[in-house]
Amino acid sequence: MILSLHRSGGFAAVTQPEVSVDTSTLPKDEADHVESAVREARVAELAGQPAAAPGAGDRFVYELTVHEGNTRHTVKVTEPFADPALGTLIDLLSSYS
Repeated sequence: MILSLHRSGGFAAVTQPEVSVDTSTLPKDEADHVESAVREARVAELAGQPAAAPGAGDRFVYELTVHEGNTRHTVKVTEPFADPALGTLIDLLSSYS
C-alpha cells in the first residue's frame, strides 16, 4: 500500500511537502498499523465526497491518496475532521515527514 498526503491552505496559505509512505518498506508491525488505520478511516468510502465544510476558508486542506494494487482512492478533507479515525490516520502519516 502506498499512501501520499499533501497539506495546503490555512490562514497564510501554507503548503507543506507531500508525505509518501510505502508500507512494503516498513517493518511488518508498523505496516500493519498504518494499513489498519487506513481501513478504520474508511478512505475508500470517503473518496469523492465534498472536501470543505462551510466556513472552512482558513483551514488546512488535506489530500490523501491510497494506492493498493490496481485501486486508487483520493480523499480531500478540512479540519476539524468529522471522523476521528481519519484525523488519527492523517496524524500518523504526518509523523513520517
